[in-house]
Amino acid sequence: MARYNNENDSDKIDPSTVASELKSNIKQDIIKELLHGSFQDNKTKLGNEALTLVVEIAKCLVTETCLRASSEALRDGSDKVDFEHVEKCLPQLMLDFP
Repeated sequence: MARYNNENDSDKIDPSTVASELKSNIKQDIIKELLHGSFQDNKTKLGNEALTLVVEIAKCLVTETCLRASSEALRDGSDKVDFEHVEKCLPQLMLDFP
């Protein structure tokens, strides 16, 4: 977990380094199946470039969620990010990623 380098804050989460330590592995096949499940017309096709773009957007969403949840954990004085921290940041996240 990302931590501050300052001795006084050695047990605190450092949101600025969370993104560098985050490794998002989103498989294109899964995204493709999710998208095809929501298509109303069975003839709808999804190009490779569009699929790649959607996967990159999903990675951005995951990264942003982790950053916001770590900031929320800091505000709560926690040294761990829990599901509660993710839940607290979801309403604003849903507004920012329509």
